Amino acid sequence: MPRGTYAANHRPGEFSGEPPGLVIHPDDAMGMCLHPDLVRRMGCCGINMRGGLPNLVCEGCGAELAVHQADCYTENQVTLVTEAVILSYAGD
Repeated sequence: MPRGTYAANHRPGEFSGEPPGLVIHPDDAMGMCLHPDLVRRMGCCGINMRGGLPNLVCEGCGAELAVHQADCYTENQVTLVTEAVILSYAGD
């Protein structure tokens, strides 16, 4: 996924392990930090999701915002929780 873009993943494959939502480049996940619950981000060789639960939260308020996958068997991507997204454009 190129920086500055997103793709909708509203119907992921049954066995893909990907959550539904808007997929962005990990470097575009500004203002987010890892979830305080270690279980939500443990993977084999990197960060992964557990049960599709968000593992990235807002740095300011702690709201659950996204799932970051970057383990040895997943794509390195961030999937935003759809309910937490408000689309905006530069200049708004």
